[in-house]
Amino acid sequence: MAITALTTGVQTVTATGAITPTAGADISGMTGDVTLCLEVLSLTAAKTARIQIEDSVNGFTASIPAYVFDVSGQIGPGGTSYTAGALNPCTTKQSLRKYQLPNVRFGTASAVLRLNVTAIDASASLSLNAWLEAN
Repeated sequence: MAITALTTGVQTVTATGAITPTAGADISGMTGDVTLCLEVLSLTAAKTARIQIEDSVNGFTASIPAYVFDVSGQIGPGGTSYTAGALNPCTTKQSLRKYQLPNVRFGTASAVLRLNVTAIDASASLSLNAWLEAN
């Protein structure tokens, strides 16, 4: 099983926008079964965020939304921050198989996939990690 990162490790965001790496992960060579995994490690209590999975074949000049995750706090220890190297048992985990994402252009030339926070409450902090598992 090959793992492809959709985020550069755990990313913490406080504003809308593409999550690092903003150029996305190459999915042009993925033709077999693929599972997209998203783990929200923390979100400020009483806050909400919307995470969009999107793909592109032109460097995100134009992108196609594939799936949207809506999350609400409190997630994680204290609900305000992710602590590296510590047990963070209160996470939200989602996984989607390739057949559940029929419009994602897996195996298409120049196709890339990324996460984009399209909405986040004021004064909110969101920590997440995402990856693809390909067979």
